[in-house]
Amino acid sequence: MAKQKQTREDRAPFSRDEIIREVRLAALGMASHIAVWGHRKEALNVASHYLGVELDGYDYEGDGHPQLASIPIEEHFLYTVVMDAYDHAYQCGDIFDDTFTVDERMHEVAAVLTGFPQTDFNGEPTPLNELNPQKLRQVLETFFARCNLDNGDNLTVPQLALLANMGEAAVRTSLSAEGIKTISSQKGEKNQVPHADAIAWLSGRRNFVPTRRQPGVQGNIGELVSSLFSADSLTFEIALQKAISANNTTEEELAKAAGISSIWIDELHDDDKRPEIDVDGLQKLAAALQAPVPLFVGKAVTALLERRSKLAAS
Repeated sequence: MAKQKQTREDRAPFSRDEIIREVRLAALGMASHIAVWGHRKEALNVASHYLGVELDGYDYEGDGHPQLASIPIEEHFLYTVVMDAYDHAYQCGDIFDDTFTVDERMHEVAAVLTGFPQTDFNGEPTPLNELNPQKLRQVLETFFARCNLDNGDNLTVPQLALLANMGEAAVRTSLSAEGIKTISSQKGEKNQVPHADAIAWLSGRRNFVPTRRQPGVQGNIGELVSSLFSADSLTFEIALQKAISANNTTEEELAKAAGISSIWIDELHDDDKRPEIDVDGLQKLAAALQAPVPLFVGKAVTALLERRSKLAAS
């Protein structure tokens, strides 16, 4: 039986239907408060008008509400904001264009995370509850993590975990193993991983999906590769291996594109080999990898000279 081709939506940890259900629950949580705290005579009418449907009641009943599916959530602006955040967080929809910007959605997503009720009137947690977070809150926080990454900001360990689809403990273990340290931030805020280290680490995670760009905008691969060779936590050899992986190519294909030897490329990232320091070849390799030429060549020459000294001493 032929293996089914993976779709972009398969990248997301939750299906779109799962998130739509939780968007309805979030809207119902808002309606619950309107129904209680609104005008004494018109509160129920206002709640039904807000939802777009009249329900028998506006509080959660166990796991949701028996009439939950009747809420026409596609007609809510909340639905539009969340679906855009879902698509951008997991890169499974259209690329943002000039009709609405990521910055606008960031403002609206922040409003949802901080402004929507985190419980219904009776204290039942909504999917936006910080103490009992559910899928919807994770989607919105993943959206923010991707925006911070794309904007060149430092990232927290929880944000790295969201983008790599890993547990926080596993992320901390991996960061420690690679010698990546968090830096102190303002008092009361979580420590963060420097942006160059964060993007270099993420590029080596199997489940991380780089942000796609509009035609004519610099490709994200070039940004990733640049960060790889800028990261102090990565040796040249490891950065080269990750850069080849980020370009989704093989050493043979890369050698052909650059007009250099694949054997030489293999020797470049092998600590036990002493390849020729070919500056012209390094420049061609940098161009093929979409890496900044001066940065790449400088780091390569330094690493190869250090390797020669080390091998001579041993």
